[in-house]
Amino acid sequence: MRIGVIGAGNIGGNLARLLVGAGHEVMVSFSRDPAGLARLAADIGATTVSPAQAAAHGEVVVISVPWAVFDQAVADAGGAAALVGKVVIDTTNQFGRIDGALTVLDLGGSSAARQHAAAVPGTRWSKAFNTLTAGFQAASAGRPGPDRVVMFYAADHDDAATVVARLINDAGFDPVRTGTLERTEVGHQEPKGDLYGEEFHHDEALALVEKLRGTPPPGTGRP
Repeated sequence: MRIGVIGAGNIGGNLARLLVGAGHEVMVSFSRDPAGLARLAADIGATTVSPAQAAAHGEVVVISVPWAVFDQAVADAGGAAALVGKVVIDTTNQFGRIDGALTVLDLGGSSAARQHAAAVPGTRWSKAFNTLTAGFQAASAGRPGPDRVVMFYAADHDDAATVVARLINDAGFDPVRTGTLERTEVGHQEPKGDLYGEEFHHDEALALVEKLRGTPPPGTGRP
């Protein structure tokens, strides 16, 4: 599968490595460290391109950037029009600085995934690879049997969900869908949610998702 990665830092770069290892054709882009991006690409067998080229290349486009530069990443990719019809995997979490301190931003009644999807209409938006640190993802990918780590994901479109689940499996994790991009579903896998930042395995993950679905996640930070 052709995959364009916009934001090949810790999470995006590690995901690019895992997907290249699974046989996918990956292009990486959008880094504050162009030399580091080139080294990553050479190391894993990916190609370094511009964000616009990554968006054009990808059947699936991964957006893995800090919250504050999301709009710039989309603009550099060619704007919303360049992503229409694409399956987009959004790994971005709503961390921002208030009074100099990094905090989880309060998005009101919206999820982070819904807010981003609304900003880029016409895509098949999904949220995944956002609940666990890059280091843990790198160390735990590919565990066998009951030790295989769950990667939660959410999508409004079932066809996109099928694609994302396949890529999660290819990356070495067990896909478990939290539901749609509504806050009462995907919100549980976003910061401060019950599924965020913890290691889960298949049966316990399914049971907890079923219990949580349709309920509001815990409150977030200040607006």
